[in-house]
Amino acid sequence: MDEEKKTIRPDEQAPYQPGEKGFAVFLLLIGLFFTWQAVKLYQQAPGASSYGAVPLFCSVLIDLFAILILIFDRNKKSANSGQPFAAAVKNVAKYLFNADILVVLAMVVVYCAALYFKLGFMLATPVFLWAIMTYLGRGNFFKNVCWTALCMVFIYLVFKVLFSVVLP
Repeated sequence: MDEEKKTIRPDEQAPYQPGEKGFAVFLLLIGLFFTWQAVKLYQQAPGASSYGAVPLFCSVLIDLFAILILIFDRNKKSANSGQPFAAAVKNVAKYLFNADILVVLAMVVVYCAALYFKLGFMLATPVFLWAIMTYLGRGNFFKNVCWTALCMVFIYLVFKVLFSVVLP
């Protein structure tokens, strides 16, 4: 016999995945950190056209939307409902930081270290782009080389030639 498909009526809410409600908290914490940094930037040169205005605006929007998500979803059930706090935190961490995310974060750290130790932007960036595209795309080596080359040409033309930015 075929199993009947479960249909969710509009008045029933499907439970959130373990980290969905936790992600709003994570987003709020990150947003508050960036808001604090943006306020420090904005204080150095206050004004609507200062270099701190756009980061301040964007980080306040992130904070506002994260708070709205928390308010609207506070009564909705999640997969962690009724679990002890430690088990819920473990489930959230497992959901938010799966293997792919940890690998990408490690690649970003290695890329930042390469820039910090003056490996050079024009060498570290294409290696990073190619590696991350190959990992996330699970192959397609030649296609990723082409996309990396296209990105690097674009970056070079826009930033180095058009805007005369000194690349690290």
